[in-house]
Amino acid sequence: MSFASELADILATPTSIVGIGNALRSDDAVGCYIAERLEASLPAHSPHRVINAEDVIENHVFRLADSAPEHVLLIDAIQGSGQAPGSLVLGRLAELETGGGYSTHKLALTMAGDLLERHGKQVYLLGVAAENIDFGMSMSKEIQTSADAVIDMLAGHAGRSH
Repeated sequence: MSFASELADILATPTSIVGIGNALRSDDAVGCYIAERLEASLPAHSPHRVINAEDVIENHVFRLADSAPEHVLLIDAIQGSGQAPGSLVLGRLAELETGGGYSTHKLALTMAGDLLERHGKQVYLLGVAAENIDFGMSMSKEIQTSADAVIDMLAGHAGRSH
């Protein structure tokens, strides 16, 4: 299944889209960047909700667990996937995080995913392979290009009424 069709399948059900990252750590800001831009572009009647959790998903996990959307799509920078910077990974969080995972927020993300699944949510990770997560205020060109493409795909699918 292609990335676009897998994403469309996830968004066919009302989804909480959660951006995760740290705006002060270069490419790690990608999840926050996507959430901010997507939230501004979604129509008011969208069945999806967008949360910019920054690097504290634990502050949002119980609200997500109690919310109506059945799916939770976590968007975060990833490392250690062996993929080129800007490459995209999409799948069930539990499957992608097996064996140490890729997210730059491993422990908090794994614990949040476990709690959300215990509340009946299907939890997915959309990861963007990071080049640099050192302190800095700008994302790498490849990450920026991928982030903009993800925003276009999400806005295209998430903006449709269900």
